[in-house]
Amino acid sequence: MASFKAALLLVAALSLNSILAYDGTTCCELAKSEGAFISPAPAFENQTCGQSYSTSLNAALPLYVNYTFCSSKCRGMGLSKFKEPSEWAAPLVQFILPSVIFSMTIPRRKKIEFDYVFDQRIKITKKKRWFWINEFAQLARSMFYFSIILFPVFIDTIVWIAVIVIGAGNMLTGGLYEAFLDYRIVRYVETRNRSGRDNLDVAELEMKRELLVTIAAGNLKLDEDKGAPQAMILNSLTIPGVGDPSDGSEKSRSRLLNLLGSQSSFGSAVGSPVLFYLGSFVYTILDLQTNPSSQDAAISLGFGIEWMIIVHVAIVSGCLLASNNPSTSSGIVGSDHEALEESRKHYLPRISSDWATLRPPQGPEETSDRRSRQWIVHKILGWSDAYDTKFQPVSLWSRGSNKRLWIEKSKAWANDADFRKLMKINGWGWAFKVFFPALMLIAIPPATGGVVAYFTPPRGLGCRSLSFIVYASCQLAVTIIATVRCAVDDGEKDDKRKSIAQKLFTGMGFKIISAPFWFGSFISAIGGTTMQITGVFRNCICYSDARTWYNINNINPAVDLASDTLDARNSSHFWIKMGSTATVFMALNCYIGWWYQRLIRHRFTDAVKAMYVLPEVVTLPGGNARPAPDDANENAPLLNGDSVSEEDARPPQPEGASNLEEQTNEALLVAGAGGHPPASATSDDSRGDEIELLPHPARGGAIVDS
Repeated sequence: MASFKAALLLVAALSLNSILAYDGTTCCELAKSEGAFISPAPAFENQTCGQSYSTSLNAALPLYVNYTFCSSKCRGMGLSKFKEPSEWAAPLVQFILPSVIFSMTIPRRKKIEFDYVFDQRIKITKKKRWFWINEFAQLARSMFYFSIILFPVFIDTIVWIAVIVIGAGNMLTGGLYEAFLDYRIVRYVETRNRSGRDNLDVAELEMKRELLVTIAAGNLKLDEDKGAPQAMILNSLTIPGVGDPSDGSEKSRSRLLNLLGSQSSFGSAVGSPVLFYLGSFVYTILDLQTNPSSQDAAISLGFGIEWMIIVHVAIVSGCLLASNNPSTSSGIVGSDHEALEESRKHYLPRISSDWATLRPPQGPEETSDRRSRQWIVHKILGWSDAYDTKFQPVSLWSRGSNKRLWIEKSKAWANDADFRKLMKINGWGWAFKVFFPALMLIAIPPATGGVVAYFTPPRGLGCRSLSFIVYASCQLAVTIIATVRCAVDDGEKDDKRKSIAQKLFTGMGFKIISAPFWFGSFISAIGGTTMQITGVFRNCICYSDARTWYNINNINPAVDLASDTLDARNSSHFWIKMGSTATVFMALNCYIGWWYQRLIRHRFTDAVKAMYVLPEVVTLPGGNARPAPDDANENAPLLNGDSVSEEDARPPQPEGASNLEEQTNEALLVAGAGGHPPASATSDDSRGDEIELLPHPARGGAIVDS
């Protein structure tokens, strides 16, 4: 009841219905004229109001009034003045907006977009000589529409920033969990390479490829309606290149490295921008050394430190190897693209029946009701997937759990107990390898910012410092819940088969438990920053001790109205220490993230290099040589000296291929990739004789003819 009463008093004090606007200097002069200062009050000639810092001036003496006088004579809020940018522009421009830029690098699943407004055509005239009028009208209308849709895009950005701030604990936990799994997978593959495993073993190579694909693409959804990426990407890796004699195993190495390269390097995406971002903190710290009682600079620094949390999330997401953009994976597989769906609906029905197998399957979900809902969501609200591909990534806070599902579907998990043991995390592992690092990243920014606010005069618990404490406490709870969720989530969708812990910490139970702490994070971080920038926190209640709010009228606490006091000057030591601590901590995190990604990328590349299969060469009588036959093509005939039947010379056809496709493949074999005969290459053998390399008709290998 007491806390509810204190909340009502705070709301009343912050009400816009207040007649007067709070101003510390004006209130101090009024108290001085009325003799309202309470003991210990200095002599009248030593009562200085509104003093600014100067090395030639002594610190001002504190001037206290009781809360009754302040609330009755100095009511209202000291809203920020546009003509004084230090009150509102400093935290916004120096810290908050630069940190918001990093939100663009954090992977997301949904976005607001109205791209269809550019598809509408205008036909003012049909005369060819006046077609430029149609084009000009089209450009003018598209520019007008674009200016309109900028507003919902701005709202989308604000919402995304809010999601990052309130879900930072979830995102950091999911990202660190994925980083841990990536490191274990690379170590396992390296161990098998060093143990002398036979790279000629097809099963061994397939297992390694599957695990490396899990690292590079394990952030994609495993739902069947999202294209089953685990199986499709793995199968697409070993498809031989068109017109290239290299076999599928060699091509898979290039495709794996292409998957790895699709993720931007940490330095260009996050590392270098962080170094420039820290410059504003260094400048503010140096400014506080020259003006140690600048409360505006101190509070700007405090809230800027709190918004470091966005940069910490960007650092964790930037050091992961799985690409945020699934376009590369979709390109390797050749999956559908959203932009082609409409054209497919219009054009595929007109194509001959030989190509009917390319039509997308029409299931029962393709109903008019479903299409109507999609039309409303996309056309009116602009809500759509972040990427126009069949494959879709999961959210950052689900990436660790989703990669775990990829791992559990792998052949290594099914066949190797050592691998299952390596991927297992015990309770201490969850505490020290996932939870504790996430807690450090989530707690240090608001903790150091809270110390800055606590030592900003008037010292003590107030509106500003409490906003930091509430945010840190809520994110602590969010991080604990997120860690438990990652530990118990096994992808089970059926509630009847879930354990009690899974029902509580996954699915709807997870959202219900987390909702109060997400709301508290939103009010304290987003709301607190907004109230500080607008000046809502400048009022009598916020300048009094928060421990008296429950009965503030009867306790009647003291409120200090003086500026540039000795306490203010001494507080700068805490401001500078906390600002330096947060700055060094972020620089250290950036260095660790940079180092981790370089390390894992290097190990990933080395693992791919170790998967090279050296072709075996069989020397035949008379100097002839050819690649050693494999089990599936043991009796492959030679083109040099052996008779080749028409059936053997034909390329293998995929099962179910039509006559048209068989004829096309045979024509490509004879004509080559550009409609020309396949070129032969010459080289020298060890004896210095010229040898000729021709493509093998059935295996895509090479026949060596001396």
